This record gives sequence, C-alpha cells and structure tokens, in this order.
Amino acid sequence: MRTLFKLIFLIALIYGGWYVWKNYDIPAWYKTVKSAIEAKNTKGAFVWPKKRSEIQKYPAGFYIKNCIFSPATLTINQGERITWYNQDNVDRQVIGIAIDSSLINPGKSYSKTFLETGTFEFGCDDLMQNKGELIVK
Repeated sequence: MRTLFKLIFLIALIYGGWYVWKNYDIPAWYKTVKSAIEAKNTKGAFVWPKKRSEIQKYPAGFYIKNCIFSPATLTINQGERITWYNQDNVDRQVIGIAIDSSLINPGKSYSKTFLETGTFEFGCDDLMQNKGELIVK
C-alpha cells in the first residue's frame, strides 16, 4: 500500500510539473528582451531591458528648484498635459497669464492641459523674477 501511494504521488508530481511547464506564461521582461534582440538583429546577444524606474525617472515637465525652472523653455503640442514638479523644500506656486496653480507642496506636482496654442510665460512668484516659457504648437 505504501509503495502504491508513493507511485501515485510521483506520477502526480511529474504530471503537475509537466502541466505547469506547458502552461507557463512567458514573463513581460523576457518578451521585451526577445523583441530587442530581434529588432537589433544581434543574433542571440543578451540585452538587458531598461528598468521601469530608469524610464520614468525624469518625466517631461518643468522642475522647480530655488524658484528656477528647469528647463527654462519647453515645447508641447496642443492638447498635451504638462506638469510642474516642486523639488524645493518649501511650497511653490506657478503663476502666469493662463497658469495659476495653487500652492504645490514639496515633492508634489501640478498639471494642466493646454488646449490653446501660443507662448505662455510663468514664474513662481508675483514678481516673475525667474521666468519659464511654455510653447504650445
């Protein structure tokens, strides 16, 4: 009886392993590597995909540090959304003709979609000493 139980257990284990092996879904990172290899025609050379944190490390937008905008000028297409990121240790506010954010807390952001074309100047205080410029085409 014990031998029969061991035999049934072994068959179930083998069948379970085969079933998992046959139905295993290929992970997304492998698909990315495979498509990168095929696209570059590297004939089997292994290419590491970029980490998600590297891709999204610095998304497009304006970065505010010491009330200075980086980049100073940015061009976007009509209907696109632009984001201001506050990298200061104090609250900042983006002020301009078509832009009036509330206070942006440190480490937070403010976004706005521009539906009109034109050139928009803005600053981080009422005096507009350090200006940024957004060009919407």
